[in-house]
Amino acid sequence: MALLDSHFALAGSWIVAMSVLVAGMLLCTDYLMWRLAAGATGVTVASGAGLWRMGRRSVDRSQDAGTQSLGAEEDEAEYEYEYEEEDADAEEEGEAGEYEYEYEYEEDDEEADDVWDEDEEGADEEGDALTIRTPASKSDASESTPAADDETSAAEGLIDEAQDEALVGPAALAAGAAAVAGGLKGKLTSALGIKKPAEAAVEEPESAAPPIKKPSAQAAKQAARDEIMTQLEEAESRGVEDFDYALPPLDLLLPADDVSYEEHEREVRRKARVLEKTFRNFGFNVKVVEIETGPVIAQYEVQLEAGLRLSKITGLADDLAIALRVPSVRIVAPIPGKNTVGIEVPNEHRQLVRLRQVIEETNGQAKRMKIPIFLGQDVAGNPMAVDLAALPHLLIAGRTGTGKSVCLNSIIVSIIMSRGPDEVRMLMIDPKMVELSGYKKLPHLMHPVVTDMRKAEAILAWAVDKMEERYALLARAGVRHVSVYNQLSEAELRDRVVPESETEWEQIPRNLPFIVIVADEMADLMMTAGKEVEQHIIRLAQKSRAVGIHLILATQKPTVDVITGLIKSNLPARIAFQVASRTDSRVVLDEMGADKLLGNGDMLFLSPGTSMLLRGQGTFLGDDEITKVTDYVATDSPQFARELIELKTKEEEEQSSQSGGKLKNRDEMYEAAVDVVVRERRGSVSLLQRCLGIGYGRAARLIDYMAEDG
Repeated sequence: MALLDSHFALAGSWIVAMSVLVAGMLLCTDYLMWRLAAGATGVTVASGAGLWRMGRRSVDRSQDAGTQSLGAEEDEAEYEYEYEEEDADAEEEGEAGEYEYEYEYEEDDEEADDVWDEDEEGADEEGDALTIRTPASKSDASESTPAADDETSAAEGLIDEAQDEALVGPAALAAGAAAVAGGLKGKLTSALGIKKPAEAAVEEPESAAPPIKKPSAQAAKQAARDEIMTQLEEAESRGVEDFDYALPPLDLLLPADDVSYEEHEREVRRKARVLEKTFRNFGFNVKVVEIETGPVIAQYEVQLEAGLRLSKITGLADDLAIALRVPSVRIVAPIPGKNTVGIEVPNEHRQLVRLRQVIEETNGQAKRMKIPIFLGQDVAGNPMAVDLAALPHLLIAGRTGTGKSVCLNSIIVSIIMSRGPDEVRMLMIDPKMVELSGYKKLPHLMHPVVTDMRKAEAILAWAVDKMEERYALLARAGVRHVSVYNQLSEAELRDRVVPESETEWEQIPRNLPFIVIVADEMADLMMTAGKEVEQHIIRLAQKSRAVGIHLILATQKPTVDVITGLIKSNLPARIAFQVASRTDSRVVLDEMGADKLLGNGDMLFLSPGTSMLLRGQGTFLGDDEITKVTDYVATDSPQFARELIELKTKEEEEQSSQSGGKLKNRDEMYEAAVDVVVRERRGSVSLLQRCLGIGYGRAARLIDYMAEDG
């Protein structure tokens, strides 16, 4: 029974509430009709804003006294009406006086004011939820309410006109009453929460515009290719063949920062005592015999007691890190060439390693290198400068933000600072389109920075053909390496090559510069054309060292599907920055350790011919320094290779083949090659190279095309 009583009480309360709501709506309707009748009979109508604020209050207006009282007792609001008389000029012009309303609400009416503000702002949600408005949301709200404001102002304007022109006539009064009715209806429906149906948008018929034809991708590529060829022809017409290159001065780079070595020395001595104490706590009697400090890492050489196994020391890496209050500790057991164990501990204050500092500390060591690159400093503070020609290829891996791109920029600037375009030429592949875009005016470039991965695959295929072409030339000259070929004099080279004609002798290059191929993100290459790219990289990595073609590949995704086993086996030189997991470290270095690096240039370098990892801090090169160096050596006369500019991707070759219907249409020089073979009554790759001035790969393809055509 108790349950029924409670349920009946709830239902009764709802019935009473709905009855009150319906009665209120009826009263509002009666009030509206009464006001409309009063307006039609000439009674002065209050303004729309005043009617809205009065709500359900009764009106007792007296024009003689100029006082307006609102008699709704339930709202308990007191209004003071003041009339200000204007000057005589305003009275002559017939302008109506301004009415100022001052509303004084008592404390009981504050809740009604809040409801009014919420209705004005169009808030649809109920309850006590707090809405925070940002500048963006305020601007949106201001843009969404002009229609309602215009409607309200229009209704108020019509009401004021009805007040000023009450004696015009029945037609004007009827129009004013209709305007009042429309404005009040819209406000009452918004106050009661009644939504109006959206008006159907009237769609105007669009005028039929002629379709705009967009140029195809092939046409855009051809236009870019033609533009570059035009620049090359202009450069040749000006006589720009041998580019006068001056090495950039070191003043363009920032010097090293000043370091307080006394404070650093006190720090490493304190950590040495902590190390010895920690080992004693574990029952080991060891002694720190030497300390080598670097910019980021300090290596403590520890001498072990007799009979102590290395495995017991290496297992304490995490305990030592906790005792020293550092992120991680790396143990090198043993140090190569010594009978001590190295413990690498991060310094409290890290130092930036500048490229200028590393170049100055090499003391002429770079002069003996063919392609010097300056990587940074090791844990002992010694410069890390290596010869790319001796590596001969380099793989760089590391997660985002660990220094991979900075290392790549340091390598490129190292080549620019030490070698000219007659010694080293470069090809750059940049899938991100922004990392290597600052080098677009380098005279070292053989082709504009490649951002299309299909064109990148064609570039690698061209490099393979160039490798075979150079091998054929080295075989004719009787030398084994491109550096030996470049040392031959012109007379000695002619005696070795034995050209058949002067035309062939003119086509033989006197100097073969090194070619460095830089790819910023290898994962995009593998995703676009994985099999073809892998085959090109493997062939270049296996054979291109002797002909002076070198690869620098970087990736932030060191997984087995990007760095395959064949690629890794042919790239013995590797640099690993901080990686995400031990598995990634094994993929790059074949052992763990890269996952424990500190980031921000902290790296492990695996040199070819050894399994020992060298830890170091990579050089830091700012954007301002890169800009200064590139602006110093930049040229407006491109030094690109014509055969690379004319190079087409497989898709472009297939499209040209389909349009022509024959295989010979894949190459524009096919007809000329056929004429050469018919005239000479023999056909060979070297013959086409001599007569047409093309590379080995292109000449070989032309021979294949002619063989297929019969």
